[in-house]
Amino acid sequence: MKKIYLALMCTASLSMMTACGGDKKADKANAENETTEEVAANEQQADEQQAEEQAADQPDVWGVPANAEVLDLEALYAGGDFKPAATVIFEDTLGGETKGELPSKWDISQGSAEVGEANGHYYITMLGGTTELSPLGADGSKLTLPAKYTIEFEFMFGYDVWYHIHFFNAEGSGIGDFNMWRGQADWNLAKTDEEWIYGNQSDLSELLKRDGWNHFAASFDNGNLKLFLNGKRIANVAKIQQAASFNITGDEADGKSHYIRSIRVTK
Repeated sequence: MKKIYLALMCTASLSMMTACGGDKKADKANAENETTEEVAANEQQADEQQAEEQAADQPDVWGVPANAEVLDLEALYAGGDFKPAATVIFEDTLGGETKGELPSKWDISQGSAEVGEANGHYYITMLGGTTELSPLGADGSKLTLPAKYTIEFEFMFGYDVWYHIHFFNAEGSGIGDFNMWRGQADWNLAKTDEEWIYGNQSDLSELLKRDGWNHFAASFDNGNLKLFLNGKRIANVAKIQQAASFNITGDEADGKSHYIRSIRVTK
C-alpha cells in the first residue's frame, strides 16, 4: 500500500513538474512572439521614418512656369559650347498669341497643345496623351531644314516626363531621334538606311534643372550632328543622314507636365 501511495505521489509530482515546465515553455514562447512582433513593428517604423527623411531630402518638386525664371540665353551662349547660326529661318516666342488657343506656327499631327502664360512670358503646353509638334514654314507647310542648321528651344520637366526630337528625311521617313528625361538622354541616328549609331548619357542630373527651364540645341554641319543641353555639348556624331524636317514630341502629355518656349531654327 505504501508503495502504491508513493508511486501515486511521484506520478502527481511529475505531472505537476511537467505542467509547470509546459507553462514556462508557453510563457517563453509567448514572450518570444511578442518580442518578434515588437521587432517587426520597430523595423517598419524605422523604414517609414527613413522613407520620410529621404522624401524630405528629395522633394517631389517639378517645373511650374509661374515659379521659374526665364533663361538668360545670351549668358548661356557666352558661357557654353553652343552658338546659334546667324540667319533665323523659324522663330516662335509666342508673341501675339492668345492664352488657351492653339499655337499658330505649328502643325499638331497628334495630341493637342495650347498657349500658356505666366508672369508675362508665353509657352506651349502639350495636352491629350502623346503630342507631336512640327514647325511650319512661311508658306504654311512643314519647315524644311537647310544643309546646315541649328535647332534650339527651352523646355521644362513635369513628373516622369520625356521629350523626343525626331528627324525625318525628304520622303518623311524617320532617320533619327533624341530622347531626354531629367537624368538621362539617348539618341539613335541613321548613317545609312541599314547602319544606325546609338548613344546615351546617364549622368545629367547635375546638368539639367528639375524645377526650371532647360535649353536643348542641335547643330548640323556637313553630316556631323552635335547635341547640347543647357549649353554643354553631350554628343558629337559623325556622318549621319541629312534631315529635311523635325518634330518635338511629349509622351503622355497631360497639360501640366510638358512645356516648351523660345523655339528657333537658324542657318
